[in-house]
Amino acid sequence: MADEANTTDAQASQQTDATQTGQSSDAAASSQQGADQGTQGSGDGGTLTDATAGKETGAADAGDLQRLREQLAGGDEKFLNHLGRYKSVDSISKAFKEARQAAASAGKPVTLTDKSTPEEVKAFREAYGIPEDAAAYPGDFRNDFKASEADTAILGEFKAAMHSKNVPPAAAAAALDWYQDFATAQQQELDGNMVKVAKETQGALRSEWGGEYDGNISAVQELMTTHLGKDGFGDMMEMRMMDGSRLQDHPGFVKMMAQIATDYYGSNAIFNGDIETTSKTIDEKIADYRKMQTDDPAKYRSPAVQEAVAALYAQKEKLDARKG
Repeated sequence: MADEANTTDAQASQQTDATQTGQSSDAAASSQQGADQGTQGSGDGGTLTDATAGKETGAADAGDLQRLREQLAGGDEKFLNHLGRYKSVDSISKAFKEARQAAASAGKPVTLTDKSTPEEVKAFREAYGIPEDAAAYPGDFRNDFKASEADTAILGEFKAAMHSKNVPPAAAAAALDWYQDFATAQQQELDGNMVKVAKETQGALRSEWGGEYDGNISAVQELMTTHLGKDGFGDMMEMRMMDGSRLQDHPGFVKMMAQIATDYYGSNAIFNGDIETTSKTIDEKIADYRKMQTDDPAKYRSPAVQEAVAALYAQKEKLDARKG
């Protein structure tokens, strides 16, 4: 009987030990699982957020949960108090996952896509210093850049376009800098071609017209100034072609206007002579002759001057008649 009692006690003791060992193993496994998750989160440099704090996702043994918190805290009382906000293993696990994602995204540049939310766009603008108002968008022409009226208008449109596309100011400034370099180089090329074409046209017309070149050019200037005025004549003749050359340097145009002027005046004789004033109107030329009559009577009475004066008055009467 004593042996049977001892055997029974031994079996009971073994069962008790086995039960305690199983419970201990389960607690250790649960604690180890939490430790592995904690190590994974902290290894990425993340920290627990408050996004899931206080949200219970299921019932959990308070003792096991507290032991998990203590194991994760590793003796850090402040961190242990923070872990006390999480009321379940699930909430702790979720917090560590969020921390891991945040750590993985840390240091990456902020980018936008077609699916970016207004909040993401706002964060991107703040990160790169993009103002809310397009008018406040940074960027201006350099002091050494000779901006035309068209360039000034383009600048406003450029800022609005860069702002609407959320282009960082630094990138927009680089693009504007390129535009100024490009526009300067292009203008230099056009100006160089203008000089080249002007010389070629003048040389070709002088060779073709010979001694009538100055008279033909003067007749064209007189005709166009009479009908367009000085400003209108200047604006028209300074018009630039696609290759940079001016309208006044286009051979076909000059020849056409010379023929029209010759037909209009009858000849170009009145625009030739030693007192030629190619850029003046007939009235101004007559005024010059009147001044000559006072300053240099002898020259004024010379046959050549008298012939020119008579031709001017005749031409003036002809023009006045056409105007009337």
